[in-house]
Amino acid sequence: MSTTVASGSHRADISTAAIVLAAGRGVRMVSALPKVLHQVGGVPMIRRVVSAVQASGIESIALVVSSETESRCSDLGGDIKSAIQDPPRGTGDAVRVGLEAFERTPDRLLVVGGDTSLVLPTTLGALLDAVPEAAIALATAEVDDPTGYGRVMLDADGRVQRIVEQNDASAEERRVKLIDGMLFAFDGHWLASALPRLRASRSGELYLTDLVAEAVSDGRIVCEVRRMDPWEVAGVNDRRQLAEAEGVLRQRVLERLMAAGVTIIDPASTYVDESVTVERDVVIHPQSFLRGHSVIGEACVLGPGAEIIDSQLGKGVRVWWSVVEGARVSDWVTIGPYGRVRPGSELGEEVAIGSFSEVKNSALGARTQMHHFGYLGDAQVGPDVNIGAGVVTVNYDGVDKHVTIIGADAFVGSDTMLIAPVEVGDGAMTGAGSVVTRDVPAGALVVGVPARPRERPRRPKSGKDDS
Repeated sequence: MSTTVASGSHRADISTAAIVLAAGRGVRMVSALPKVLHQVGGVPMIRRVVSAVQASGIESIALVVSSETESRCSDLGGDIKSAIQDPPRGTGDAVRVGLEAFERTPDRLLVVGGDTSLVLPTTLGALLDAVPEAAIALATAEVDDPTGYGRVMLDADGRVQRIVEQNDASAEERRVKLIDGMLFAFDGHWLASALPRLRASRSGELYLTDLVAEAVSDGRIVCEVRRMDPWEVAGVNDRRQLAEAEGVLRQRVLERLMAAGVTIIDPASTYVDESVTVERDVVIHPQSFLRGHSVIGEACVLGPGAEIIDSQLGKGVRVWWSVVEGARVSDWVTIGPYGRVRPGSELGEEVAIGSFSEVKNSALGARTQMHHFGYLGDAQVGPDVNIGAGVVTVNYDGVDKHVTIIGADAFVGSDTMLIAPVEVGDGAMTGAGSVVTRDVPAGALVVGVPARPRERPRRPKSGKDDS
């Protein structure tokens, strides 16, 4: 019997667990990296699947791995038991191995493929809600091109009868467009009794999907949970499908952002990880990449060509043709074009970082300007400082890194070399081309190689022309 159900609350009087399948070799990926460790949206597929299972309310999880993938699929968090399938003998055998990891057979058991990276917790909940009244609940979807997937065969009344794998399907069966993915919920006790009945296919594998016919033969309910989005059901088997999954996830993220008040000029050329937080009235121009756990404040304008990685941007920040990584950026800062802000940097309000300027592990005070090419590394810079073109903090002596301190209102002339450790006092000035090897007192002027003190010229009291 086939039934369609909607997600509801989980029953508290029955035990629930999950098996996540991650032992497949993924030979079609043509990679030394296990298939489930390939990333979608910056997150390994296996981590996405486990997170979805946990979000559906399941805490007890068995992860079925091979001897090759065991060490590389660890540290996923939560109550996760590892079960090794060696040698791999198909999905049916993998579930048998996973079931043995639990102290007792759960009343409801969710089985999820480790490559179903776009499944939503609501879909998993819908599957669980169908059992144990149903022996099996399976997620299905209709697709234009079902190549590579198992075909779900229905009777004249629309009831699920069996699943035929691609390799075993006849020409007529291959024309069926209703597919299943590796998304099942089982009556755990029926499953334990039915697994020994599985028989090896022509390839020598035990197919979990053969249990559908077993349940029908037993007179048990088989519940179909059909999804409108086939990517919830489909797994990733090769690089083409990996790219397609990436595109689907990216579209989901961008649609959510636009609905929340973010302007995206060209979604086709904008890339935002789902872990990124973007406030309203942000404008994102083409060829922009927002990665990791970045937080983008209100009214920022990013791009074209902005890449923001694990950084926090305040309100009204402007970044274009530049990279900001691991940094904290205050309100109304401008970065670009062709600037680079590296990890450990903090930029105060209204700081300006211009063309080919690089800042690393440095703090710049409010309104400090570095409009032209140069390098500030391991520096503490006060507010209202002018950093001239070509200024470099020479922070590395070949063994250790050293700190440069530049006080408030200082003026660092073009092509100045600051040989750290060194301090430039408040309001001090360096002449163009100076090599500063000693501390500069507040208000002083130094010039030359090495830089030496010089009397500071008087500035006119007003900008008026008295002639």
